[in-house]
Amino acid sequence: MAVTDPPSRYVEGALVTGFAAYALHALMVSPRVAEQLDRMAQAQPWIRPELDAARRALRRAAAEYEALPVAVDGSAAEQLAEAAASSVHEIDTAQAAALLGLSERRIRQLAAEGMGRQVGGRWLLDRGLVLAYGHRRSA
Repeated sequence: MAVTDPPSRYVEGALVTGFAAYALHALMVSPRVAEQLDRMAQAQPWIRPELDAARRALRRAAAEYEALPVAVDGSAAEQLAEAAASSVHEIDTAQAAALLGLSERRIRQLAAEGMGRQVGGRWLLDRGLVLAYGHRRSA
């Protein structure tokens, strides 16, 4: 049975800042996830205002994270800020493979898992997500 009204016991609010906000925003706006969320909101209309508010809040928090000052010494703070600042850029599988030191086959798998989108039979990946993934792998 589909729920047509919001749950009666609802806990509102979550504090998400920094890189977590950036990553969640990137996931929410990725084509595959955005499509799934929109389908859910169509099935249960009460979800739409909450979903839109969450998207706006995460976009603001992600923008604040991207605006953080960058350390001059090349510390992890600089690497993460660099990853966030480049989030609007897409790269192809060859570029991502070179950045991460992985095979293009593995990069295509990562793209299909949500890091990218397919355009004309070619995978494009969010550079910020690729750099963040590389940082997590090296940590």
